[in-house]
Amino acid sequence: MNNVSNINEMELQNLRHLILACDTETQKFNCYAQDATDPYVKQFFQKSAQSSTKNKQQLMQFLQ
Repeated sequence: MNNVSNINEMELQNLRHLILACDTETQKFNCYAQDATDPYVKQFFQKSAQSSTKNKQQLMQFLQ
């Protein structure tokens, strides 16, 4: 195994972790938004969830 394949494997593992982290963030932000009573706080968490979903989609493009 050469260094390039090690780096690629490491990058794939990093992508996997980042994608899973985005999923977790999205779920948490959606829960926080659902529980929020202040409309501005609710909107903040909804936008954060959307941003996290977008980040996941962008990371997924590296796997195509």
